[in-house]
Amino acid sequence: MEVEEVYARFRDIKHGIRARKTSNSIHFGEHKSGFKGTGYDIVGVDQWRPGQPLKDVAWSLSLRTYPEKLYRIERMEPKELRTLIVCDLSYSTLFQVSQETNKALLMLDLLGNIGLTRANLRDPVGLLGYSDRVELYLRPKLGTSQVFYMAYKIFEKLNLEREHPTRRKAHLKVAVDFMLARLKTRHSIILLTDLVDLVNDPDAVDFKQLSTLAAKHDMIVLVLDDPDEFRVRSRLGYIRISDMETRKQTVISARKAGAIRRRIEETRASLQYKLKHQAGIDSTVLTEQNHLEELPKFLMSRFAR
Repeated sequence: MEVEEVYARFRDIKHGIRARKTSNSIHFGEHKSGFKGTGYDIVGVDQWRPGQPLKDVAWSLSLRTYPEKLYRIERMEPKELRTLIVCDLSYSTLFQVSQETNKALLMLDLLGNIGLTRANLRDPVGLLGYSDRVELYLRPKLGTSQVFYMAYKIFEKLNLEREHPTRRKAHLKVAVDFMLARLKTRHSIILLTDLVDLVNDPDAVDFKQLSTLAAKHDMIVLVLDDPDEFRVRSRLGYIRISDMETRKQTVISARKAGAIRRRIEETRASLQYKLKHQAGIDSTVLTEQNHLEELPKFLMSRFAR
């Protein structure tokens, strides 16, 4: 697939998105934030001085010192919901059985659907790509052109990896450490990954760190899956399989491919359970065939709670 084809898919997505009502503000319409509460970030507390607005006085803090001293809370009201799409750009995302269904293409489709929808709501959208290092970082910006540029950067990275393979592994901890250090304000974080690194080593990430990140931001995980990876035409004979993260090769009986696939699914389901109950992060598994139906259901189920 060429980048022009990716852009054509994005334009189809963009044309399918419609505004819900006519805008009457500089923010081009209204939508509910994913964060609950008053919508204000506390910057600091200091003493109220004559001439400052009385509405800023924190009366609950001033009861003991009234009327000698009054205190005010400095607040910053966020006007936008910043969205950061975090993409796993390790070698395992390049694995493809066919040109029509592969995890890299699914990643680009999700980037287009989510990014262009958020851009249509006038939310800044950014990108973090990682493997065993931070591959690229684009700070959230407004506009659909930002989403097209993000797609181009990912396509460029994946294309280069195909031509000159470095076979870099995924280390989710790299992305988590980066976000904990760099994201000072609230973000909506959407992680696109196949979780291969955690399937191979469930202890590769600190769930306490993930919990800290999820407590500050609204974070979800969309697991990229390709059901054709372990689908074989015949149950006779032997096949050679290779783990694209560890590079370990194994020769197995063709009839055992289904059992291996089931073990991977069970491990992945266990990881999803830990993400939910140890870090408070919702997740769902998406494929190229079902993501148009399953993603809206997943998002609606979160807002229904």
